[in-house]
Amino acid sequence: MIDIMSPIAPCLLVASPLLLDPNFLHTVVLLIEHDEQGAMGVILNRPLPLTLAKICEESHLTFGGDPDVTAWRGGPVDPQRGIILVRGGLPSEEDTVLDFTDFVSFRKDLLETLLLDGTAAYRLFLGYSGWGPGQLDAEMEQGAWARLPLHPEWLLSEEPKGLWQKAIQSIAG
Repeated sequence: MIDIMSPIAPCLLVASPLLLDPNFLHTVVLLIEHDEQGAMGVILNRPLPLTLAKICEESHLTFGGDPDVTAWRGGPVDPQRGIILVRGGLPSEEDTVLDFTDFVSFRKDLLETLLLDGTAAYRLFLGYSGWGPGQLDAEMEQGAWARLPLHPEWLLSEEPKGLWQKAIQSIAG
């Protein structure tokens, strides 16, 4: 069993080929939080057929980026909740720092700023993947998930459809 006293986040979780839950079939999850209260993350390889421009139009927000950029499905929990993965910039105290250049934020003011900046590197995830206390630990023990260290180059991957296969190959060596 994973020692809950030494949290594993941030890291990547790779769905086992045997994990057939349609919510997580062939997914790579960025694990953001993991503690005695549970775990949460976002799926890195599920772009939605919904553009940020359309989201902004429906939410009465101004968008200054590429009109073809999509939102991403973070997971099955709370699909109305936005989570932002940001590369570069300065995180605030309430943001979760992942590495030297990437952080995760739930701040609407940051999202509004990023939406106006056509050069910003970020992804908007709708919803998240969540596990109750001990649930992820049990699923990992059962072999449903493999853990990989953070690969910053995968976080904003231009080829999300190939990300799971790349992760499986990385595990296999």
